[in-house]
Amino acid sequence: MNPRASRLLLQGSIFCACAVFLAWKTRHSPLFRKVTNIVRRFLHLKSQRDIETNDQIRNNVKIYFGSQGGTAEQFSKELSKNLSDIFKIKAEIIDLEYFNKEEISKFGWLKILNDDNEYFRNTIYSIMGLGSKQYKHFNKVAKKLANYLTKFKAKQISENVFGDDDDNIYQDFEIWKSKFFKELVKMLHMKEEIIPAQFVSENVVELVDWTTLPEINLRIRYEGEEEAAVPAASVEGEEAAVPAAAVEELAVAAEDALPHGLQETHPGEKEPTILPHQTTDITGKFYFNHQRGRVISNENLLKNVNDTSDDDKVNRIVIAVEKVSFKAADTFVVLTKNPRQVVSWWLKRLGLDDTDRKKRFTFVSRNTTEKNHSPESPHSNSNLNALPGSSPQEIPPLCVPFPTPCTVEDALAYYCDLTTIPRVNILKKFSCFIKDVEELKMFNYLLSNKQRSTFFNICKESDMTLIEFVDIFMPQAKFELTPFLQLIPRNVPKSYTISSSPKEAEDTISLTVKKKQYPIHSLRKALKGFKNNDMLPPISEQKLRELCSRRWFKGSSSFYLTEELAPHDSVKFNLKSSKFCLPPYLESTNIIMVATGTGIAPFKAFITEFKHFDQMCVQNGVVKKAKRILFFGCRKKEIDFLYEREIAEAEEGKHVDQVFLAFSRDQHEKVYVQDLILERKDLVWSLIQKGAYIYVCGNSNMSKDVNKTINSLPMHYKQNNKKFTKSLKKAGRYVEEMW
Repeated sequence: MNPRASRLLLQGSIFCACAVFLAWKTRHSPLFRKVTNIVRRFLHLKSQRDIETNDQIRNNVKIYFGSQGGTAEQFSKELSKNLSDIFKIKAEIIDLEYFNKEEISKFGWLKILNDDNEYFRNTIYSIMGLGSKQYKHFNKVAKKLANYLTKFKAKQISENVFGDDDDNIYQDFEIWKSKFFKELVKMLHMKEEIIPAQFVSENVVELVDWTTLPEINLRIRYEGEEEAAVPAASVEGEEAAVPAAAVEELAVAAEDALPHGLQETHPGEKEPTILPHQTTDITGKFYFNHQRGRVISNENLLKNVNDTSDDDKVNRIVIAVEKVSFKAADTFVVLTKNPRQVVSWWLKRLGLDDTDRKKRFTFVSRNTTEKNHSPESPHSNSNLNALPGSSPQEIPPLCVPFPTPCTVEDALAYYCDLTTIPRVNILKKFSCFIKDVEELKMFNYLLSNKQRSTFFNICKESDMTLIEFVDIFMPQAKFELTPFLQLIPRNVPKSYTISSSPKEAEDTISLTVKKKQYPIHSLRKALKGFKNNDMLPPISEQKLRELCSRRWFKGSSSFYLTEELAPHDSVKFNLKSSKFCLPPYLESTNIIMVATGTGIAPFKAFITEFKHFDQMCVQNGVVKKAKRILFFGCRKKEIDFLYEREIAEAEEGKHVDQVFLAFSRDQHEKVYVQDLILERKDLVWSLIQKGAYIYVCGNSNMSKDVNKTINSLPMHYKQNNKKFTKSLKKAGRYVEEMW
């Protein structure tokens, strides 16, 4: 140490010693007491202000989500629980779908707000976007919202994250959440160590019984069991008896509220008592509010192929419906069943036999009394599908995952996602089924903060199913039906484009569904990855051989629709409007249609519309001036040329003026629809210049190629417009539906 540094250190030490001595000597003087009182008051006021600020933040946290498949809702619930457990924040979850459009329209003044306004100055936010890079406008809504909030001077608490479903959106969520919590700790003047201490307790290895989990607040009562006394709402701490007449009245009200088709009874069976209930799952909107149809036919459209479950299939499914209004190419949202083989496997793991699977049951509360619920926001999703007939003064509604009574088999088949490995927060709760300490240690290790990213990446790369996960990591677990039905994620309805028109038949709807299946690698690579990361438990040689055998990926929804759905079977569905709407003035509006494979579905519906419109034109003496052309591609003409007869008849009858076909595998050099568009660029360009509408339907790769091709057309005609398709889309003249 140099002399200068030594002198400074010595001077500092002497100064500190003198200051301490002076404070000790004057500790009884009035001046010292006055100074210390001022410091204490200042620290107290600062502490009080911090408490008030923290309380203000804790009481004003809202989680807004918009969701189609339920992932955003699932993330919202997980975030809410984390905020409660770590920060003691009771956040309100708000489903954006419940905002009244008419009410929102009254707030048009928001669009003309000055950038420096007072409305957003106290708004603190962070955004997690959910999207897919397959689509051109990746996370467009989330990014647009972020831009608006930045423009209006709202304060961003942590970095926004835009998740990609094609990569690992769950990991993206963990990254966003970690950044958000880190900044929230600072805002609440908390110690950062609180997060790992409370967020995860990974070192504790303790066998847990499912009866201790707060999430399991229901039990199942089989039909024929003696009914327990119906609990009443607690009034001023005392249990009130509910008159039998009141219970009967509530049961009738709940039954009347059920949508058409849900009030199922079997001949000779006693009508079950249905108590008021609600669900908090977004899929519950479908479960409790859907239509029923009946299958008329289910036929394979492919030609010259074997009709076995291992071969390719594209089926035309015709469904009879009643009192349903739909348009050509609308969206058919159907609740598919899990494959029979999968359901049978889980029935066995749940310890249920053939007699048990047909038993009907109802959800009832596990508690002897129900707690009163605080009033919810009108937009809060915690009151979804509440059936009328109950109020805080009456029997509180039970929060149930799906409608009952139903059979055990139907509960597993319709309402449970039995194939996908759940998210880590849900999977952790499966530990209640584990009865072996060593198995639990490995289970906890897999899902630890340090290992779970690696673990889930291996699972994703290998397309591992939930059954395979249980086989490897939970072989000795004892699954029980009551908790399983409440912990397992919900089965999400799937959407298909209607390939028929009501002008063809008002009481039938047809779908065009391709079976999604293909061979995938065995689990050999995944098992090696687990072993290299010390994640592989002991496995018998026989089980190892089974896991290393050849595997097939089978899309559960498409497999059910093409292989297991039979004539006379019932189908649960809803309808949604589609972007694929024909323009007005069909007699004078040019239309360009582009499709590959099952993307022909909406155009099959359009052809029927064209046929009926043209017949009306003839009857009324109207001359059709518009031109309609179709570009359609498939692999082989003699195998997967879907609706060949209907397309040929449409061209012959001039309902479609020209059809251009691309059979990519029928010649040495592959030809695709985008190649045909370039070959006919003069025709396509001419129609676009005359105001043509362009409709594109098929897989995302085809859609991108077609978009790129049409966007390049201006340069062939000495025009420099690099945003050609963008301008067409903005004008509503370029419509895509892709997957």
